Amino acid sequence: MRRRRSGRHHRPSFARSVDRRSLDRHEHDHDHGSRGHGPDDEHEHDHDHQREHGRRSYHRGHRGHQFDLGAGETQGETEGGCPVAPNDASITGTVYAPNQVIPVSGALVYATDTQPEGIPDAVYCTECVQLACETQFALTKPDGSFDLAVPAGSKYVVVQKGQFMRVTEVQLAAGVNPLPVEVTSLPDHRDAANGLYIPNIALGLGSYDRLEDALGKLGLADTLVDPGSYSETLVEGTQQFDMWDNGGDGLYTTVGSVGELVLDYDKLSKYHVLFMPCSSDPYLSEFSSDLGKDNLRKWVAAGGKFYVSDWSNEYLSAAFDQYQTFYQDMDFGGPDLYSPYDSLGTVLDPDLLAWLEALPPALKDINPLNGGFGHPVISALPQIETVDNWSGVAATPPVLVDDGMGGQIDVGHKTWIEGPGDGYNAPSTPNPLTITGHYGCGKIMFTTYHMAEASDSYIGLTPQELVLLYLILEIGVCQEAFEPPPPPR
Repeated sequence: MRRRRSGRHHRPSFARSVDRRSLDRHEHDHDHGSRGHGPDDEHEHDHDHQREHGRRSYHRGHRGHQFDLGAGETQGETEGGCPVAPNDASITGTVYAPNQVIPVSGALVYATDTQPEGIPDAVYCTECVQLACETQFALTKPDGSFDLAVPAGSKYVVVQKGQFMRVTEVQLAAGVNPLPVEVTSLPDHRDAANGLYIPNIALGLGSYDRLEDALGKLGLADTLVDPGSYSETLVEGTQQFDMWDNGGDGLYTTVGSVGELVLDYDKLSKYHVLFMPCSSDPYLSEFSSDLGKDNLRKWVAAGGKFYVSDWSNEYLSAAFDQYQTFYQDMDFGGPDLYSPYDSLGTVLDPDLLAWLEALPPALKDINPLNGGFGHPVISALPQIETVDNWSGVAATPPVLVDDGMGGQIDVGHKTWIEGPGDGYNAPSTPNPLTITGHYGCGKIMFTTYHMAEASDSYIGLTPQELVLLYLILEIGVCQEAFEPPPPPR
């Protein structure tokens, strides 16, 4: 067995202390995915009606990036009168996830003369702001690469995706300056004194879905790799996230229960992200209580990111049931399906698709690492195999709120991946498999499938885990904050 370490042990020799706060400057919730979804597209007419009456769609119409493009890579003055220093240098490199292996697309890279502010150490509203007009910036390509023209001299190079942010002071010489991965990778731990920021994450440990291992493989913990059993598992004590009990098997030490967490807003507000993977919902009464629902809605509206998967769907419905409806199990009733199904899904989001296409071959196929076993591979995009779907989304109706300009805007779910059901509990027509919605300044996210079956064992990341990790970074980016919809009566 060997231990795979995260990248936090590598520090560039030229890093210097910074401890400032910065909002994400990237409106990148890609508002050009699919529209609201229901059986037989039952909401298509509703969306046409909205367009005729001045309503607009937050997720379903392309809004683009909200940046002040400033000088770009010009010299002298821009048309807007912004003075720009000559760009006699450039920085190049590739932005990677914290594990320094997975490339990150759409990451913001910029160089500035002054120390930028960092990421707040508690929930906050990630609204989009403009970069100063003289700031040189780039967004990484699908393969994570960038090439940015900047003035030579002492600069703070900032690499940011959502609430992952690295700030490094570098001395740039005239000409090309290739940056090492220690400078261009997203950090794997929080160290504000050295310009490293990651979101504060709470993970509800269930007994059916090993999301803790996937987060470790992302680089937020060390993992133990056993080539003999083809397994890669979290090394307890190295994780850069807090684990809370959600009906888990007691394998890891937890700081309390998710029931305690949702009933204590002071504790909940310390986190940017709450993950609730598949479980048997042992704390549903706390989430369904008036206090639990109020706290969860307040936290998401303040900027929290709430991720839920398959059998934990009741946790999502408790506070946000106007955003989606679920198919019911034909034999036992309820939204938890007792006969899981695999679904050959279709990637609908063009940026996610471009990123999957650009992944290196070793990430698209983990079978060589696992004795040639039949794990899904990324080989027939835009189709992608999702394994172990234990629930089915029946509809994602529009969720309309005031847009502040006398109209309404749809903040309901965007569908990233859709695919057929099993033809019994979920119809064989395309259904949403991966969805995200906006609530105030925060987001909710749901997948019908597991990240990893509790009985599964493998090295590396499956296609659906890669999609999740893409979305973990994506749901942290900035958004325009609208008043959340009123709770259902």
